[in-house]
Amino acid sequence: MSITGYILIADISGYREFIRLHNLKQTSVIGKFMAKQYESHASKIIADLLEKVIDSIQPVMNLNKLMGKSALFYCEENKNQSNEIINIMYKANKAFNEKKSELIFVQACGCEPCIQSKNLKLKIAVHKGIFEINKMRNFEEISGEDVILTHRMLKNNIKSNEYWLVTENFYSSLNKINKNIFSKITQNLKGFDKIKLNLIKFNSKEPRNKIIEKRSWLYNWFIQAAYFGSAMFNKN
Repeated sequence: MSITGYILIADISGYREFIRLHNLKQTSVIGKFMAKQYESHASKIIADLLEKVIDSIQPVMNLNKLMGKSALFYCEENKNQSNEIINIMYKANKAFNEKKSELIFVQACGCEPCIQSKNLKLKIAVHKGIFEINKMRNFEEISGEDVILTHRMLKNNIKSNEYWLVTENFYSSLNKINKNIFSKITQNLKGFDKIKLNLIKFNSKEPRNKIIEKRSWLYNWFIQAAYFGSAMFNKN
């Protein structure tokens, strides 16, 4: 059954520096062990940031799938739904940046993922289109050409790691105030050729937290050790 509605992907970017971590894997047994530890740190940080984004978006949209550092959402078309979605996108940005500030203590660890965590950014792509909901046991998955288009929107040549990108279909359903925040662009998307899109770039500042910054490095080191240690304990 085909449904008209909204598709949103929230994606965390900014971890390209992990190449050093992957090189560490090739060095020795100790190097491989350390790389595994650092990867677990990256996973914990991404999971906590993504959870805040999900909490902001879920009241309006359904979480369909987690994809590593991304989350896919959908909802059926409803009156004024597009403007509600813009509101939760603002909330997601705010929650994401606030959580980054709360996690400043992880930099006391000194590993590459923890040091680079301050550079993580949030990208959001939204489309209004048609999709199908496929049910299998207790799981639901949305599919269709418009779902593929939303994924492809994040594979662009935009020189930014922090932005919102929406299609004309979504843009046309916004009120005038929300329309005015976007700029018109055109992108060549694989399988879709030239697509007219609407973009707003953000430039959030490096996260700061005066309370954490006033604490000693040693104190923050113990806090981060407990933070990652509890994650490993809960996993086991």
